[in-house]
Amino acid sequence: MLNWIWLGLIVIAIAVATGRDISELSQDRFRNDKAIPLTIISSKQISPDHYSSDVIILKSQLKNFYDPSDIHSLSSDTVHLAIEYSGNNAASFSLPADAAGIWQDMASAQGDEKRMSGKITDREAGTLLFTPEPVKFRILAKVANDGLLKSAETAVTISLGLIGVMALWLGIMKIAEAAGLITLLARMAKPIMVRLFPDVPPEHPAMGAMLSNMAANFLGLSNAATPLGLKAMEELNKLNPNAGTATNAMCMFLTINTSAITLIPATVIAIRLSLGSKTPTDIIIPTFIATIIALICGVLFNRFIQRFFPINNGVIARKERSD
Repeated sequence: MLNWIWLGLIVIAIAVATGRDISELSQDRFRNDKAIPLTIISSKQISPDHYSSDVIILKSQLKNFYDPSDIHSLSSDTVHLAIEYSGNNAASFSLPADAAGIWQDMASAQGDEKRMSGKITDREAGTLLFTPEPVKFRILAKVANDGLLKSAETAVTISLGLIGVMALWLGIMKIAEAAGLITLLARMAKPIMVRLFPDVPPEHPAMGAMLSNMAANFLGLSNAATPLGLKAMEELNKLNPNAGTATNAMCMFLTINTSAITLIPATVIAIRLSLGSKTPTDIIIPTFIATIIALICGVLFNRFIQRFFPINNGVIARKERSD
């Protein structure tokens, strides 16, 4: 189901980006293949095939050339530029600090957010006609390159960086598990579990699986906690008199499992470390506090729902406990 959700989001993003790009093209927002007149103040030859000119263009000229709403960021009435061009008419200039918003979008689409590229289409007396590189489907390209492809690359980089840290931490936790630490934590939590799950007999296998799952989550053993959680749900389903309907115990366990108290968030620490964090363990205390609050809120809300929207699904559990 989650894969379909992600696919739907990707399709929506592509559709929205394509729609905006088509709108920009239909409105000719970037004036593709149209030349902008730049008034020359001074010129010099840097090399036999390389020239530089100081030019200006008035804010009023830009408003007449582009949509005025794309020029509002300009603070001065005259824009000064230092344009460089070669014998083959390829030209570029650095954007000023208060460059028009449309120029910033065009430069970003061309691959350099601080420099605009194009060509000199004509050189008249005192004027350069500069034609920027055409901009087409810039938003779709950004979604594909910066969104999909870059995210995929980042995911692989982070995953590879996690291998060493996770292997070390899971190995340490495996030793703790073999030493009986998880069993000890499960025994300590048992009195609370009896109150949270009154419909589950204390000695039922579901209780042991849930305790082990919570202990594993507490220590940050997300990989080890998953099969224990599945086993707990399987055992809880054996106490379910209404197949296909979640029992109170199932809902409560899902709530606790989702908002489980975490002492050592190993996965997040590993991600922070792989991304260059100098203090990756600083999140331990905030995470511990946040998960406690989340657990309390989840349990209280679950109890509220059970109280005001009761379902009679504890018959088998109570009968088995009395037997």
